[in-house]
Amino acid sequence: MGKIIAISTPKGGVGKTTTAINLALALSDKKKRTLLIDLDPSGQCASSLGFMPNSINGDILDVFRFSKSFKSVIHKTENEDLDFVPMKSLDYANEKKLTNLISQEFLFKDILSSEIYSYNYIIIDSPPNLSGTTTNVLLAADSVLIPVRSSQHSVNEVNRFIDHIDLIKEKYNSSLQIEGLLLTMYESKTKASFLAKKLILEKYPNHVLNLVIPKNVEVSEASFYNKPILRFNPNAKSSIAYKNLAEELINRHSTPVLS
Repeated sequence: MGKIIAISTPKGGVGKTTTAINLALALSDKKKRTLLIDLDPSGQCASSLGFMPNSINGDILDVFRFSKSFKSVIHKTENEDLDFVPMKSLDYANEKKLTNLISQEFLFKDILSSEIYSYNYIIIDSPPNLSGTTTNVLLAADSVLIPVRSSQHSVNEVNRFIDHIDLIKEKYNSSLQIEGLLLTMYESKTKASFLAKKLILEKYPNHVLNLVIPKNVEVSEASFYNKPILRFNPNAKSSIAYKNLAEELINRHSTPVLS
C-alpha cells in the first residue's frame, strides 16, 4: 500500500509546490512508483511537468464533480515511474465550487482508496490554507511534510498549522504523522535563517529535518522555462537537496515492491 504524504502549510510563498514536484520526481527517479496530485487551485504543477492546457484530459475537479473517474484523470509523465493528477488553474467561481464539492470530509480519502495499492508514494500538493480542501487532504494522508521558509511569519504559521494537525488527529485521523518540518529557501550565512531554524528547533526538536533546501536563484530561473529545478539543473544545490530528501524518506519507510 502506498504511503500518502501531504505537502502542506497555510503560508504561501514557502516552496510548497516546488517541494511537491521535485520530491515526486526525485522519488520516481529512484524507481519508486509515485503519483503526484495537484490540489492547489493555482494549478502550477501541470505546467512544471510540461503539460499544456489542451493536453490535460480531465482533472481532480472533474472527479469531485463525479463527471470523470479518478483513474481516467491520471496522466502519464515523461518519467515512467511518475504519474500525475492535475488541477486546472481555478478562477474565483470554480474555487468556490471546489470548496462546496469537497465539503464531505472523507470524499478525497474514499476517492484515493482505489489507487493506493498501485503506488509506493502518493504526494499531494495542498492549497495554502487550513480549512476545506487541506482538511480533506489531512484526513486521507499518512503524514504531512511542512515546508518552512526562513522567516518569522512562516515560523508563526507552523504553530497554527501544527495545532490544526493535532485537532485532525484527535477527531478524525489518529494515525496522521508529521513527516517533518523542512526549511526551504535557506541561506546559511544570514541571521534570519539562523534565527528561524533556532526557533523551530527549540519548539519542535523532534520534527525538524536535518537537511534543508538551500536558496537557489536557478529555482526561479527554472520556473520561467516551466521546468522543475531537478530537470533544469540536476546538479544545482536545491536539486541535490531534493534527491537527499527522497533518499531519507525511502530509508525511513518500507514500501512494497510493485510489479
